[in-house]
Amino acid sequence: MRLDPDSPVPLYHQLAEAIRYRIATGTLPAGAILPPLRRAAEEWGVNLHTVRHAYKALGAEGLVRTRPPHGTVVLASGGNGGGGSGSGGGGGGKARQRASDLEQFLVRVVREAGERFNLGPDELRRRLAGVREDGGSEAPALAHVVECSETQAADLAHQVAAAWTVRAEGWSLERPGAPPAGALVATYFHYNDVRVRWPDRFPHAHFVATRPDPDLSRRLATMTTERSARRGNAARATRVLVCERDAAMAANISADLSAVLPASRYQLVPHVDEAPGAVLATSAAASAPVLFAPRIWGALSPEQRAHPSAIEIRYTIAPKDLAALGADFGWSPRARG
Repeated sequence: MRLDPDSPVPLYHQLAEAIRYRIATGTLPAGAILPPLRRAAEEWGVNLHTVRHAYKALGAEGLVRTRPPHGTVVLASGGNGGGGSGSGGGGGGKARQRASDLEQFLVRVVREAGERFNLGPDELRRRLAGVREDGGSEAPALAHVVECSETQAADLAHQVAAAWTVRAEGWSLERPGAPPAGALVATYFHYNDVRVRWPDRFPHAHFVATRPDPDLSRRLATMTTERSARRGNAARATRVLVCERDAAMAANISADLSAVLPASRYQLVPHVDEAPGAVLATSAAASAPVLFAPRIWGALSPEQRAHPSAIEIRYTIAPKDLAALGADFGWSPRARG
């Protein structure tokens, strides 16, 4: 299958036409499964969007159907697969006429959507992606977001679902077994965990980078300003406890926090304890804010979380990685407002 990047015909149209011809001639019989998006993009030297666009065009014609996790399946073949005259020119001619009629129909749909409902092509495409043949709404895709604690897994899943039309659910590494079928998202920190625990899912997992929530600096500034005002202290670097059960983890988190809590304003002091929440009952908590790693925060009691010195270290998915999730999995953006 050769595509010409210098042709005035869009690459997605070239690709769709090549597949359409093979369906019409019976080379691709009913039930054949087209290559997954990533492999198809690599084989044909195009990007994921081009392959996705071609598959959607064929789907609109009723020639294929895409249903995760089964992939894109050919619904009907235009020939008998024998290569005779009955499966060649006639089938190809009908396919070309059908393609021409379809293009005219789509032009009318796009024009009417704009004139009657003020919908641009992108918004129209997004809405069509969620419509079933019976007129109902397509159930959103399922994604499991893996992290080491239930609290952080649920938080990251919420971030994914807030950005994309997908049913995202947290999956803690504390659970036995593997997440159910569906997209698998994990942080780079747990790259090896996913590789070792679920080797069959690993090639299809998508990894994202996370960073401490930039809003942490504002919350700390508010807390320390109020304390300084009450005590009449002069402006100086604020001592902040970073609580963890593991010394290496405490050091790693402190290094992460340095990106949002500059050393000129904050002195980060790792505090390692098998029961980190116990520090809240000591005099140290009265003189310094106490930050808890995500997995520790999830284990605190409601009373400990409500302590005036206690603050959760929340991590957020890097914006570029969050955007890449939708592009790679073909999710639609979540409507704002």
